[in-house]
Amino acid sequence: MPNVDLNITALVETFTRQLVATVEAAAVQRIQTALAGALGVPQKRGPGRPPKRLASTAAPAPAPTPARKKQLCPVPGCKNLAAPVFGMVCKEHKNLAKSKIKKYREQRREAKVAHATGAKPVTAKKAPKLTSKVKRARKLQGQYLGFLRSLTGADRAKVKQTAAEKGVAEAVKLAQSLKKVAS
Repeated sequence: MPNVDLNITALVETFTRQLVATVEAAAVQRIQTALAGALGVPQKRGPGRPPKRLASTAAPAPAPTPARKKQLCPVPGCKNLAAPVFGMVCKEHKNLAKSKIKKYREQRREAKVAHATGAKPVTAKKAPKLTSKVKRARKLQGQYLGFLRSLTGADRAKVKQTAAEKGVAEAVKLAQSLKKVAS
């Protein structure tokens, strides 16, 4: 029996030494990880997925990042939050022309720069009012282009030639008659 007791004693001593060595290695690893995290040194990773950490052994959580400032709608006077879903404008102004939104953003940027430098902000100039003559000409041009789109081949060529020779008004009349004949 004394031999059996010696074998068991030797086995227990060997197991105890291995257990102590494993616990010490884990403690050293934890200390190194904590120091590296505190000093800002990135942790080296081995191959594969990193092991899950227990809540008690986890390194202290990093300081929370400051919350991002919410972006407001760029339309002047609007206090709603902008959303990426609507192209970084609020729901109320989602159907506004992109050119207008771009103009509003530029004005806001210029105002910020002017405020920072102490200069007066540059205000956008209003477009001059259109005269009735210009309005009529634009309407006629729109009708001309609309009729041209609906015509094909030889009819379109006739209308273009008439516009060059007699003017856009006559070309619109011709296009209108050609379209009625085709219908």
